[in-house]
Amino acid sequence: MGIVCIVCGVVAITVGIFGKEFYAADIDSGGAYKQKRSRRFGRIFSITVGVLFIGVGIKLLLGTD
Repeated sequence: MGIVCIVCGVVAITVGIFGKEFYAADIDSGGAYKQKRSRRFGRIFSITVGVLFIGVGIKLLLGTD
């Protein structure tokens, strides 16, 4: 499971670096509502999530609680 988290983190960081348009979906409505977000916010969010996934993956691989 740790390897999967690390791979997802690398993908999220890659999307954050190379992504051109970022959207925020409204999950409460259940529809296809999309609201465009600024490029800076999208990159910061994607890279932060990627770093968190990598951190969780490393923690799982090391087996520390």
